[in-house]
Amino acid sequence: MRIQVILNPKADLGRGAQNEAKIKALAQAHGEVDVTLTQHSGHAQELALQAAQDGYDVVVAAGGDGTVHEVVNGLYAARAQGIDVALGVIPIGSGNDFAFANGLLGDVETAVSRLFTGQPRIIDLARIEDDRGHSRVFDNNFGLGFDAVVVIETQKITRIHGFLMYLLAVLRTLVFYYDRPQVHVTFDDERVSQNILFLAMGVGPRGGGGFLLVPDAQNDDGLIDSCTVSAIGRLTMLQMIPKTFDGSHVTSQHVTMRLNERITIQSEMPMPIHVDGEMFSYPADGVQQVIVTSLPGAMKVIV
Repeated sequence: MRIQVILNPKADLGRGAQNEAKIKALAQAHGEVDVTLTQHSGHAQELALQAAQDGYDVVVAAGGDGTVHEVVNGLYAARAQGIDVALGVIPIGSGNDFAFANGLLGDVETAVSRLFTGQPRIIDLARIEDDRGHSRVFDNNFGLGFDAVVVIETQKITRIHGFLMYLLAVLRTLVFYYDRPQVHVTFDDERVSQNILFLAMGVGPRGGGGFLLVPDAQNDDGLIDSCTVSAIGRLTMLQMIPKTFDGSHVTSQHVTMRLNERITIQSEMPMPIHVDGEMFSYPADGVQQVIVTSLPGAMKVIV
């Protein structure tokens, strides 16, 4: 079995590169792996597609959710070419929410062993396409509005990581962000128009290393879970934040949860959007319409 590991050297606050020798040493007890380090944003996607085309059986994302996101997009592009390759994960990032959703959390030793002893599991993905013709697939979550601005805020934080980084970004966004955009959303056949704080979606249940915005999301049911939060004020938002740690916010009168296959969103102002914690569009990009579609059974992951 041929295994290609794509390692993000900037993962874990820049300590990712230190795992290269460790991964190779741990793999020797089971077989061999090839390890390639990413050099720039988007490189993991390019490497994943090339590895699939080169005949590797498993392509591994060694990093955080951003690395997984890029590798997934590379493997999905390979699948469109008729090449079906399994995804492996060595979770060494800040949030590791994809690993959480798939029971893959743990140390590097456990993750490397799993690459050789684990079994493939079929999971869902989702696809987003905007009015510019740009598209991506995502493996875990989507956020529009406040949730996306939090991701922008995390890009300014350099000294802490993990859940605390995301929590600090949430609190900063709470202070400085107050847009409540008017959106027109079609959830399959249901049409809704309202002002919102944010709209979050999930193939998996968790984002930001600890926020269960869509706590019941399952990545093998063919559906996208969504959480729409109405245009609440800062005090109500502050009171609601702790409830997102365990998912109890879903009972709030300000929250609407849904399950759908296809969601179309139109906004009267440009939309900040993230997918898997990576920015898909900034307000300056002028995106005012997106379509999100479930992709049932679109990926194999080693678990």
